Order: sequence, then structure tokens, then C-alpha cells
Amino acid sequence: MFSIITTFKQTLFISFLIGTANIALAQTAITSPDPTKRGTIKGSIKDATKKEPLTGAMILVSGTKQGAISDENGEFTIEEVASGNQKLEIQFLSYKNQEINVNILPSVITPVEVKLEEEAKTMAQVVVTATRKTNTETAVLAETRRLDQIVVGVSAAQIAKTQDRDASAIIKRVPGVSITDDRFVTIRGLSERYNTVLLNDVLTPSTEIDVRAFAFDLVPAAAIDRMLVFKTGAAELPGEFAGGVIKIYTKTNTDENSVTANLSTGFRSGSTFQQAVKYKGSETDALGFDRTLRTQLSNLPSKTVLGADRNVANSYYSKLPTFFDISTINTAPDLRAGVGYNHNWTFGKQKLSTITALNYSNTNANLLNAIQERYQGIKNDELAAKWTDQTFQNSVRIGAMSNWAYTFNPRNKLTFSNLYNQIATDQTTVRTGINAVDGIEYQKYGFRYEQKSILSSQLAGAHDLSDRQKLTWTAGYGYTNRNEPDYRQFSMSRAPKSEKYTIDIPLSGSPSLNQGGRYFSELGENTFTGAVNFEQKLGAAETKEPIKIRTGIYTEQKVREVNARWFGYINPKASSLTAENPTTFFAPANLNPNTGLSMYEGTNNDDKYSAQNTLAAAYVSANIPITTRFKAVIGLRGEYNRMQLQSKKRGGGTPVNVDNPVFTPLPSLNLSYQINDKQALRLAYSYTVNRPEFREISPLQYYDFALELSKIGNPDLKSATIHNIDARYEIYPNEGEMITFAAFAKQFTNPIEMTGTAAGSGTAFFYSNPKSAVSAGVEVEMRKRVAKDFTLVANASYIYSEVDASNIAGQVGRRALQGQSPYLINAGVFYQHNTWQANILYNIIGERIYSVGDNLGNQTVFEMPRHQVDANFSKMIGRNMEVKLGVGDLLNQATRWTTDTNNNYKADSGDNLFSSFQRGTYTTVGLNAKF
Repeated sequence: MFSIITTFKQTLFISFLIGTANIALAQTAITSPDPTKRGTIKGSIKDATKKEPLTGAMILVSGTKQGAISDENGEFTIEEVASGNQKLEIQFLSYKNQEINVNILPSVITPVEVKLEEEAKTMAQVVVTATRKTNTETAVLAETRRLDQIVVGVSAAQIAKTQDRDASAIIKRVPGVSITDDRFVTIRGLSERYNTVLLNDVLTPSTEIDVRAFAFDLVPAAAIDRMLVFKTGAAELPGEFAGGVIKIYTKTNTDENSVTANLSTGFRSGSTFQQAVKYKGSETDALGFDRTLRTQLSNLPSKTVLGADRNVANSYYSKLPTFFDISTINTAPDLRAGVGYNHNWTFGKQKLSTITALNYSNTNANLLNAIQERYQGIKNDELAAKWTDQTFQNSVRIGAMSNWAYTFNPRNKLTFSNLYNQIATDQTTVRTGINAVDGIEYQKYGFRYEQKSILSSQLAGAHDLSDRQKLTWTAGYGYTNRNEPDYRQFSMSRAPKSEKYTIDIPLSGSPSLNQGGRYFSELGENTFTGAVNFEQKLGAAETKEPIKIRTGIYTEQKVREVNARWFGYINPKASSLTAENPTTFFAPANLNPNTGLSMYEGTNNDDKYSAQNTLAAAYVSANIPITTRFKAVIGLRGEYNRMQLQSKKRGGGTPVNVDNPVFTPLPSLNLSYQINDKQALRLAYSYTVNRPEFREISPLQYYDFALELSKIGNPDLKSATIHNIDARYEIYPNEGEMITFAAFAKQFTNPIEMTGTAAGSGTAFFYSNPKSAVSAGVEVEMRKRVAKDFTLVANASYIYSEVDASNIAGQVGRRALQGQSPYLINAGVFYQHNTWQANILYNIIGERIYSVGDNLGNQTVFEMPRHQVDANFSKMIGRNMEVKLGVGDLLNQATRWTTDTNNNYKADSGDNLFSSFQRGTYTTVGLNAKF
């Protein structure tokens, strides 16, 4: 049923794109014979008497069709203005027209401040074909500066300079933000579960089956207009966060009619053109989904039918795709390609616009000599096992975006935003290791295919009911599917000094997942959202800004279904076939009474669950300008959340029914003081919450082949609550520049952590609530033009954390918070001169606890620091073509995890290795073209 729903939704969305891709949005741009001699005008329009910003003022570059309309803050940006002396014409209803002269310098932002005087007359109609810019560095900096909260952001312009490919690479450029597993975001050193992500102002679903996280690699860089990270709370923001609220806005506006295309290839050191081992896939793998080859496992009859008659069961099992079918290949270079279509149509005073894009990537990585070690004993210093992995991984992504905007008039606008991504990962792992306790050598094989789909659609409206009233609304739908159709695992071993490996298959009637096992799982989640926001400006003295009252509601209904089944070989007659090679042993013909080999379903009661979550929120806030420089924003948000889950416990099948309805009041306060035009001070308090994710309360036990351990949920997990205090001092030396100093402190009650727990003969990852925790830190950020063509961007964070885990048996009373890094550093130097651009970027995060251990034999695991340096170069050829070169991870340092051998909850030289691998230096060469 899952696959039918998924195929239907994919087909429906692709048909929608094909049927709508020929609509257009355009603006005539001035043509200059020398594209290098252009600059940018950034300005503001205010009432000369009241000092209030004027929204809707029209600004024209005299003698051209270039122009802009001032936004709600009276600000505007006009890019690509020819250098030299230019005249600006400013017009606004009931105000005197004004003309000013501006000297434009190439590649420089020229600031302009205009104050208009009132005049009681009606102006002739002037049509300006311009759209407000939101995706430039200057625009994002201006937006973060005027917002009431402490906010940092990244623009599409900066994304283009770094050549980042998706949202996960982009967001690690943000101060206090880092990435784990190339996908999951941590803010201020807090793990991904403490962050909330919104796509076009709608909450995103979790895309993972075993963690609470949004996979940022699903959003391609080409689709992003800007990304904002809110580090302090507010009534209008979701109340569930501790690290930050991340808002991703996809592109909706275009300034020109154009068709764009890009093509690039990538080479990874130690991988590209090297030999790799790969199992046979489906003929549609290159399109990001499995057609029929692997899906047969999900179509098997019920466990009751398969268990009734061995001959009937084996007849089904023998028709499954071949279990073992590996071959040697040469690792091909990566391929990325994309096309975009931007258009603007005008119907009198109304406009319809679209930005539509399609992206494709097919990438390969051959990770060699990835080492893992496991230790035991009282001091965890006795080597128990060690192995080395050779892993080939092929990843395919197809991304489609189709965003629409219809402007009825300057006061009413509708947008329809759609983003679809299909990502498939095909992985072949060959493992060679030793069980150091008894000296047995072994080989293990894992053949894994994972495909993920995410669809996000939002219909939104913005309506200026009057000069003092504004209404916005959003209706959204999201769909997430994650599918592992046929995950195959088996192992071989040999005694010390023996020359031949034998295949490990249980000799009883109970199959083993990692000894000749086949695993199927599918997650499907539907999310429906709705929001309405209203703003009312109240009367104020002429010398002050008006008081702004904001109120709104938000609702979300989320429904998830997870189903898993697995099957394994058994060898009750101790067949000698186990001494044969895997190709012979796993031949379908061997499943018969003569050999004694058979397959049984091992699916447990806890291998599936249903879950639902209802969230209803309402808020009210008041933005009060106490003086012309001092402003207070007071807010109260109330959130009612009801989380439900239905499953069964392993073994006896005891029902698990979770039903947690909770109402939480969430107050917030944001104070800002404008010291002068270049300096500001902010202070904020908020009370927030962090709720468990479905997977974290589910009893489902998931075996992780890469780590050789299981992950188990905890139905008794509680929600965490957090008090947040923030302060920041901001300096804006020049246009487009900033320096900030920030400090923060957080008090947690019942924080949620991933911990180690005993599971059979090994350790499993579990979820628990320590009693309390604190986290405090300082941040510094700088964006500064250090020379004519050079800009320096740098940020650093230092964080201290401490957990009181005295309520958990075996754990030390005080230690660092799981997932919390003690420091983060990002730095970059950007060079831009005429048609040349270049940058060098640096990133490092401090060691952090990956999983909490105890004094009962479960080891604490640390993720260790890693220096990363990236370099990018680009050159414009004419006005419509750009050549790019990027070199990622120049140092190619190993990604390492260690175990806390001495149980001091610190990463030090006395600790042993847990895991280590190197991805290789990555070089890309690409070409972008615009027509």
C-alpha cells in the first residue's frame, strides 16, 4: 500500500510540473556593454516629520526601466546599476516628488537615505517593473538587523560564492551552527533534536526513522532564497526548540525572464577511477528509485501463511532476487546537472510569476579502510573486536521545485510553493575483522538500498488590509517516505589458523538478522498544517513608531505509519553447504528438504508502529517602542500537543499505547536598544519545550549494521522544558558589514539524551531523561571588508554544559550534555574583482558526546574534532556563462569517534578508537549558463 501511495504522489507531482512549466515572470533589465561596471543601491525611504518608514514608495533610476518599491520597513535595493553618476526619482502618493544624484562605483553598495515631505496632491500613475530583493547578502543582513530576535542568516548570493550543493553544507556557514553526518544540524553545540526547521514558514517532518531530525541534504542549494536561524524565542515562532529555529525560504521572485542550465563533475581522491565492489541493482537506480527488483520482499504473504508449510514458504523465498551477486567496478566521476525556468507575466496591474527548476545528481564514494574497534572489561581497555570496512556508495538525487506568485495589487499577493526531492542511496559493504576474545576471524557483507521522498507544498497569502492592518495565512501539506526494500546481511568466519571461511547460519529454528538476513522497512508520514497571522498598528505620538500587536494561530496534524519485516536463513541439519562460496550457498535451489536449508520470518511484534501528533498553538505579542531607541516585544504563546503511538512489545506482544496530551504556556521577552545608527544591544528571554519524536518513544528495535548495535525507543520518555536567556551587542561599521558579541545561558529540565543500555550480549542505544542540565556560552561574529576586493567572514562559539544524571543508575552525577560541542569555529575569506571570485573556508567543531555510557559496561562514545578547509573559484565569461572550480576538504582529516576508556566522561589521549574513516578530498568542475 505504501508503494502505491508513493508512486501515485510522485506521478501526480511530476505531471503538475510538466503541465505548468511554461508560465513566466519577467523584468526588462538595462543593457550595458561592460557588465563589470555595475554597482548596487541600498536605501531607505522615511517620512521627513514622523521618521516612519514608507511602504510602497517607487524609486526609479532615471532614463532606465530599473527601479524598486520600498518594503514594509521602507527599504529597497536596486542591483546591476551602471556605474557613474545616476539620478534617482522617488515618488509616493501624497508626498512631494524628490530627485537625488548618486555616484555608482563598480561592485560597491551605495547607501541612500531619503526623507519625503507630505504634499496634498495625487500623483500620476507610475509603473515600476521591480521585485523586492531578499536573496542578497545586504538584504539578508538588513532583515536580520531589523527583526526583533537574535537572528543570523545566509543569502543565495553567499551560497553561490561558496558553491555549496545543499542546505546541510550551506547552514554550517552560520555562526554557532555545525553539521553531523553531513545532514543533521546542531546549533550552539546542541544536537539536532533541539532544533526546529520550517520550510517557507511551515514545520518540516522528521525524515529519519531512528532520530528526530530533518535531513538538510534534501534541499538543493539552487532552490534556496535565504536561510535564517533564530536563536531566541518569540510568540510567533514555534515553541519547540533550544538551539534555534531554522527558516528555509525557497525562491519565489524573479527579476528577469531566463532559462538557466548547469553541469558539473566531481572527483574524490582515493575513490574516483578506483576499483570497488558493488552488488547488482535495479535498472531504474539511476533515477533514484527501485522499480521491481528489491520490492518483492514487501509483497510476501503473511507470517502465518509462510509458517504453515515449509515447501510453500520456500517456493516464495526461492523467487526473491539473488541474495549474493557482487561484482567489481571502476568508480565513475560524479555528475550533477540542472535546468531552471524563470518568467514573469503582467496582466495590467496584476502579475503572475514562476520559478521552476529541475536538478539531478549521481555521485559515488568508495570509502576504503574504515576502521572500527570495540573494547570491554572493567576499564573498557580490553580489545573485544576490530574490523575494517570497504564501502562503495552510490547516491542519486532528483529535485524539482515549482514556485508561483500572483500579485493582485501592491496590497494582495498569493504564493504557491512546491518542493519535491527523491534521494536514493545504494551501499555495498565488505567487512573484514577479528573477534579478539576467541581469535575468530570473520567477513561480513551488507547490501543496502535506501530511498527517501519528500514533498512540501504551501499555499500562502499576504494582505495589507489597510496601512495599519496586515493579514497573512498559510496552508501546507507535507509527505515523507523512507524505504529500505531489501537490506541483505550475512557473515562468514574461520577459526584461528584455518584457511577456509564458512558461512554463519543459525542451527536452530530462530533466524538471525545479521547472519543471512533480509530486511524490509517503510516509513510514510502525512502532515497537514495551517496558520493565520494578523498585525494591527496602534496610534502613537508622531515622534515614535506605532505599537504593533500581533496575534495568530497554528495547527498541525501528523500521521505516521512504520512497517518492517525481516527474514533469515536457518540450517537445522548443519548442512555442509556452509563451506561453499556465497554464490553457491545462497542459490535459490538450495532451499529444499534435502539440504535442510530454509528461511523463516523473524519479524517481531515491535517491528511496526502507528503514530499521530496533534499540535494547536495560539499567540499574542506586543511590539512597544518605549522610546525612539528602546523597544520591547512581549509575547505569550500557548501550545497544546497530543502525541499518540500504538505498537507492541517484543516477545509476548504486550500492547504499547502512548497518549500524552500536554498544554504548555510559553512566555517570551525581547528587548532592543539602538545606541546609534551603527550600534545596537539586544536582550531576550524565552521559555521553550522539546518533545520526544515518534521513533524515540517506539519500542521498535533497529539493527545498525555499520555500528553493529541496535537502537531502541523508550515509551516513557518525557518532554524537556528550557529557560533561555540571550544577550547580544551589534556593530554595523559600514553597509554590508557587522560585528557581534553574544552570550547565552539555558536551563533544562528532563533533557533528552541518547544513552547506552545493555541488550543481549552487547550494547544498544536508548533514550533517557537526566534530571536537569545547564548550557552557557559566548559567540562572536564578524563580516568585514578588509580590502577593496576582500571580505572576511568569521564566527566562533565557546560553550560550557553540565548534566545532572544522578537519577539514572550507573551514570556519573555530573558531565557534559550529550551532543554538546564545547566550541565551534567558522571562517572564510572572499575575493571578488570584476569577473573573478574566490574564497577559502575553514570549519571545526569541538569534541562531543555521541552516546552516553555508564559504569555498568556501556561505553561513552565521543565524536572528535576535525579541521576542514574548502576552496572555490569562479570566472564569468561574458554576461551569461560562469566557470566554477571547487576543492572540498583539502586536509582530508579522518572522521573519528573514540570510546571513553577511563570512564571520566572526557575525550583525552587515554581513550581508544571507536570508529574512523576518510572521505577523501573532493574536486568539482562546473559550468553555469543563463539564456
